[in-house]
Amino acid sequence: MPAWVGRRMPRREDAELLTGRGRFIGDLGRSGMVHAVFLRSPYPHARIVSIDASRALAMPGVRAVLTGADLPEDLGAQPNTHLFGERETPYFALARERARYAGEPVAVIVADSQYLAEDARDEVIVDWEPLPSVGDADRALADDAPLVYGDRDWPDNVAATFEQEMGDVDSAFDEADVVVTERYRIQRQFGCSLETRGVLAEWDENVDELTLWTSSQIVHIARDLLAAVLGLPEHRIRVLVPRIGGGFGAKFHFYPEETAVALAARATGRPVRWVEDRMESFLATVHAREQRVEISMAAREDGTITAVKGDLVGDMGAALHTVGYGPLWLTAVMITNVYEIPNARVRARAVVTNKTPLGSFRGWGQPQANFVVERTVDRLARELGMDRADLRRRNFIPPERLPRKSLHHTLDSGDYPRCLDRALELLDERGWRERQHELRDEGRHVGIGISFYTENSALGPSRMLNQGGVQQGGYDIARVRVEPGGEVTLYTGLCEMGQGVTNALSQVCADNLGVHPEKIKVVTGDTSQVPYTGYGTGASRGAAVGGAAVMRASRKVREKVMRIAGHMLEANPDDLEAEDGMIFVRGTPTAAVTMGDVGRAAYLRAIELPEGEDPGLEAIEAFDPPQFAWPYGANIAVVEVDVDTGEVSFLDYIYVHDCGTIVNPMIVEGQIMGAVAQGIGAALFESLPYDEEGQPLFGTFMEYVLPTAAELPRLVMEHQHTPSPNIPGGMKGVGEAGTIGSPAAVVAAIEDALAPYGVRINETPVTPSAILAMVGEREVTPA
Repeated sequence: MPAWVGRRMPRREDAELLTGRGRFIGDLGRSGMVHAVFLRSPYPHARIVSIDASRALAMPGVRAVLTGADLPEDLGAQPNTHLFGERETPYFALARERARYAGEPVAVIVADSQYLAEDARDEVIVDWEPLPSVGDADRALADDAPLVYGDRDWPDNVAATFEQEMGDVDSAFDEADVVVTERYRIQRQFGCSLETRGVLAEWDENVDELTLWTSSQIVHIARDLLAAVLGLPEHRIRVLVPRIGGGFGAKFHFYPEETAVALAARATGRPVRWVEDRMESFLATVHAREQRVEISMAAREDGTITAVKGDLVGDMGAALHTVGYGPLWLTAVMITNVYEIPNARVRARAVVTNKTPLGSFRGWGQPQANFVVERTVDRLARELGMDRADLRRRNFIPPERLPRKSLHHTLDSGDYPRCLDRALELLDERGWRERQHELRDEGRHVGIGISFYTENSALGPSRMLNQGGVQQGGYDIARVRVEPGGEVTLYTGLCEMGQGVTNALSQVCADNLGVHPEKIKVVTGDTSQVPYTGYGTGASRGAAVGGAAVMRASRKVREKVMRIAGHMLEANPDDLEAEDGMIFVRGTPTAAVTMGDVGRAAYLRAIELPEGEDPGLEAIEAFDPPQFAWPYGANIAVVEVDVDTGEVSFLDYIYVHDCGTIVNPMIVEGQIMGAVAQGIGAALFESLPYDEEGQPLFGTFMEYVLPTAAELPRLVMEHQHTPSPNIPGGMKGVGEAGTIGSPAAVVAAIEDALAPYGVRINETPVTPSAILAMVGEREVTPA
């Protein structure tokens, strides 16, 4: 049997996308369709005294203007599905009495064209009463801070506090030979995808059913949440997801605009489409990352880390969005990383401010956790006078002690020392440690930074998620059907958003069914056709959890294929092989039937079926992982810093990782390259700053700088393979891996390059102006 899993196969969607034939939300149209735009709050916090839309409604071509006052009285608040114990922060499709952040939707204007709707928006008059506001989490914690939810009698701005501990932390710190404490600030970013968000809604008035096209990663969850908000049964809502131009977690959320556009379609009796414009996206799409973390690490003189404790403050913006404060929670519980630290304690406070709500972005809270832990390990190595790599090796969980429980999760399998050692071997093979000394002698500022990460992937199991407060499952369901002609249709609730998951699933199906991947059609993104997925497309679970479900369904179908083929060939099914759609007797390939022969028998020629065999040739199977899967890897960045301009340039970048069984190496490498690019963006460029009252100081790509190919390194990448014992097939996730360890490695390299200046970098992004400020404050220390 040919092994399709593990092969470099071209992505099936590339031709369509590269020739401009992909159909995204902005390409869709319906008969009689009209267009929506949103009026958004210009204030971080304000009471809505009144809204006068009469002039807008009088304009030709304007179909409707809906405000918070027009919302149904029984309309539900936008849901939070990750309930970890928090105060409620209700917000609706349109702000009703007050807006709590600049950019909150206040009214939706519907007209015959987007241009008419935008002109009409200018004619809507809102009488605002600005209220005191706060734009910084530390300021929000002050006793005299303006209250974001003072109208709900909150005594402060803390939406939730999470605490967890293992071991005897106080004793470990009391007995430690060395203690280091650092305070880090991680900036606000967002998942800035090539395609912005969009929604198209159409009501069938005859049966009172809603069809919604949306650019989303959560096709079934979006349907269920919309049903809950509107008070409709799920079977009367159909959600479709067309091509998605990138999601990165930001499209994992259920947004007010999805509800508002659905209501606008009902109000006008016409299909209504809204496509977010680029400037709008900076405020309307959830933000991510922003945290302040104080961390202390205790160790013995020999470098053994005995304890770690962290105090985290997450700036959640004005409301707890779809995933609540989940990213902050994940940062907190991953504070031990891959190290065998017996004692740990965390406190995480989710703080509300008058800013765009915080949510998901590739890696969730893991890049923040990795950054603070890995940078603090570097600090500890400096304090102990140890080599950074040696300190990591000393504290890695050894392979023979895996699986092992950390503060919260159980890490499954791997060989961390081997992975780090190989990355360092590549560094030496390329001569960088020697070249660094030579270049420094020439007066150039060259630095080497290392980091080591693990990734929480294959999200599940469902019972564990539910016990923790997540109102979703962690399972996946796959449906595999062999057609009468022998072709295969694979149905999955996962969404294709450019990551290549349909390719991976087709390769898994092909291996387990015995057909060529090109004979498999993968159907996604339609709640009326595809099976339910418990969590949606995110958390690096597509190939691992979705792939395991496909494997089970494919094997179930294969069993029936072999029974039918065995009957046709008068052979024992156990003696048969299937390869590229041919089923033959092992060792006698001339004695064969095709998958088409079997398909016709299953559907059209019951006379050829074994006695008692039912017609049809399909199976539906679920997979709910018993535990998470934990890929891991080493990042080594080699950079040069121009101390006259503050520019950082990459001389090399080494990435060695282990994501278990690799389904398609080309797709895995593409995922890692893209994710590392986003990690570099976090380290050097991207930031969404606000003033102290919550007014955004950004609005275009002039302020929110993204890395381009010119700024990015060419990765030197190697794969290692330790299959996950928790996943059939051994796959581990990889989609978020590159974002997790790269910021720490890049910042460590910059700090190493600037070692003559004695700088310590505890804040991102490390922009040219920040470097110039650090260099200007210090004198060069002789080597």
